[in-house]
Amino acid sequence: MFELLLIRHGQTDWNVERRVMGDKPIPLNITGKAQARALAKKLKDVHVSAVFTSPVMRAIQTSRPLLTGRQSVALYEDEGLKEINYGDWTGRTFSEIEELPKYFIDPLSIDIPNGEKIPDVQSRIVSSIEAMRSRYPEGRVVAISHADPIKLAVMKYLGIALNDMYKLRIDNGSVTVVHFNSTSNPRVVVVNCVDDWQRYCNL
Repeated sequence: MFELLLIRHGQTDWNVERRVMGDKPIPLNITGKAQARALAKKLKDVHVSAVFTSPVMRAIQTSRPLLTGRQSVALYEDEGLKEINYGDWTGRTFSEIEELPKYFIDPLSIDIPNGEKIPDVQSRIVSSIEAMRSRYPEGRVVAISHADPIKLAVMKYLGIALNDMYKLRIDNGSVTVVHFNSTSNPRVVVVNCVDDWQRYCNL
């Protein structure tokens, strides 16, 4: 069985400000660094085959504590895990974007100016996950990404329509666990867990 731990990066000041980050190099704040350390502590005694991360700064910073004491575990930056390209929305607050309420409830109807389309984001993150699954068919992989790409991956494996994105919530520092068995469909074991998520892992 392949086990995937999808982790959202720790908190940044722009998260607090509800400002669109896209792939801008916004660092973790004090809370985000503490979230990264807490994740590393909970994973300390858990075997991990590899760690994949979005190449965006806040995700890379979240990944680093996880590698402490794991000299044999490789870290890979994966473009498929990257945050959505929010184009002209990047840097603006949620309240400044008139189209944002509609984006949350009808994302397929919105073309982000100079940005990425939602189906394309889902395709790239799922492609990355399937590549991890092929490479580590009996392993456990940590993948650090961003809220909306994680939602889109979960929705793909649960068969949820893209316009239902608003029904899922993915918090900073949360863990989503998916099990892949070669003889059955993927099973989403837990979503957006920030506390006792280890009990859902195949330990």
